[in-house]
Amino acid sequence: MATINTHRATDGTLSYRVRIRRKGQQTQTASFSTLKEARSWATMIEGNILAGRHFPHKKPQHTLSELLDRYVEEIMPRKTPETQLSHHSVIVFWRERLGHKLLTEITRAEVIKYKNELRDRAPATIHKYLSVLSHVISTGVREYEWLETNVVSTITRPTLPPGKVRFLSDEERCRLLAECRNSKNPYLYALVSLALYTGLRRGALLHLTRENIDLKNRILCIEKTKNKSTLVLPIVGEAYNIINDLCSQKTTTCYIFPGREKRGRWGSYRSAFEEAVKRADIPNFSFHSIRHSSASYMIQAGVSLYTVGTILNHKRTATTTIYAHLQTKQLKEALEILAQRLEG
Repeated sequence: MATINTHRATDGTLSYRVRIRRKGQQTQTASFSTLKEARSWATMIEGNILAGRHFPHKKPQHTLSELLDRYVEEIMPRKTPETQLSHHSVIVFWRERLGHKLLTEITRAEVIKYKNELRDRAPATIHKYLSVLSHVISTGVREYEWLETNVVSTITRPTLPPGKVRFLSDEERCRLLAECRNSKNPYLYALVSLALYTGLRRGALLHLTRENIDLKNRILCIEKTKNKSTLVLPIVGEAYNIINDLCSQKTTTCYIFPGREKRGRWGSYRSAFEEAVKRADIPNFSFHSIRHSSASYMIQAGVSLYTVGTILNHKRTATTTIYAHLQTKQLKEALEILAQRLEG
């Protein structure tokens, strides 16, 4: 009637889970740190059964692995492909360490213990691992009602460093585009150019389809961005010719930028991009820095923070303020107005 399973955690710690089944009743389970405690509890419960006592009525118990399975099946598809790929390793991490635990048995101390395994990782990485687990547990609380509270929400997360705005100088931009033209990857120049012309995120660019493009009206429409909102952008300048050329090519995929699906579409372009950056001699530069470049150019030209934030599809206005220090022209004009009032 009772079964005892042994689980060994990644740090070698053993735990013992007891399951007691009775026809017509919910399964009773409990975990213990020693085999002696597990056997004692099993003997006690089986004795109660023989004495005619009924199982207490309670909700079914679920493990974190069961919750992760449902989360991956129902919630993950709502995220962008790039986010899904990024979160896959996080799901694996928590499944390996806490997947065997019942949700009601996961403690704050245990989560902190495994959080400390990440101490040598970047603050943003630790933040992501805790945020994903917290969202999984919150989903179990709010949508599935599998537990009452989210212990992860009470855990302190590392302070993130201030965002860095690395953007291309005009000379760097020319060198990078020249190297992209010379790349063995025939789509790299178009990819980098459209990133500059639109400010789109890498994932959004790589998942642009012909259905997203309206060449007649010169607009592109992304119905579901990273922020779960719709983004409509005019297609201007050389971007129109690049997109028109991409849409006219015959390919076996619906995407205007072909790529491998198994390991993520960025895998088809990453090496070529990094090699182009290296040949162009541009230090400390990532693909996301192209987005910073587009925003910086607009801010320096006098475009308002609100408009730039709309183009970049920022969910919060505060996100766009990392570019505020580039508004030197507008700041100068404002201070000159103040000086005129003071001196007039």
